[in-house]
Amino acid sequence: MIKCNVTTCGTITSSAEEKTSNDGVKFISFSMVVPLQGKDGSTTERYISVSAPGDASVIANYTAGRKVTVAGVLYIRKHDNNLYFNLRTDSKIEINESTAADRIEGSMEFKGKIGPKGIKDFKSKKGKDMQSFSAFSSDKNGDNHEFTWVNFINFSPVHEDYFAAEKYVEVHGDLQFDVFKGELQLECRMKSVAAWELAKPAEQNGEQQA
Repeated sequence: MIKCNVTTCGTITSSAEEKTSNDGVKFISFSMVVPLQGKDGSTTERYISVSAPGDASVIANYTAGRKVTVAGVLYIRKHDNNLYFNLRTDSKIEINESTAADRIEGSMEFKGKIGPKGIKDFKSKKGKDMQSFSAFSSDKNGDNHEFTWVNFINFSPVHEDYFAAEKYVEVHGDLQFDVFKGELQLECRMKSVAAWELAKPAEQNGEQQA
């Protein structure tokens, strides 16, 4: 599971529509795009599906081409080897000037399995002890599972038995993105980690991304 509390600013690409939930509550839905740039200078566009309170009386406020800021809970899932971003908000959506800076920022809650390479201890250029590791979250697609990898950096090293290769963990931290050769990389600056008790070991067959 990858769940993030975020504030995102981007451009609406698909005008809002009124929809009805399974329990009969009306809401609005639209898509927006946020361009992201990596350290290597390459860029990618991230499309986000947004769900918000409202009905047909307000959809005219959220038409394609408008710049908006939305704060809410972002769920990141993989399906057919593609990452999908779904943002749910109960807050008021802010209409922005076209010059407003594009961004996705916030915190991440991650539950998954540390990769086979385990935890790497190293020192920063200033001699500070640090750690890095990669871990994956699993999403079920029919009878198959798909795996979303996140790269973590930890500025307060942890040395516990549960924090090692092939262990299941729950991590909280700051959500970050990088783009390498046009491909989006999910990253997190870790603030806390704990063992995660998994009911079903659904993530046994994940493969480390390159």
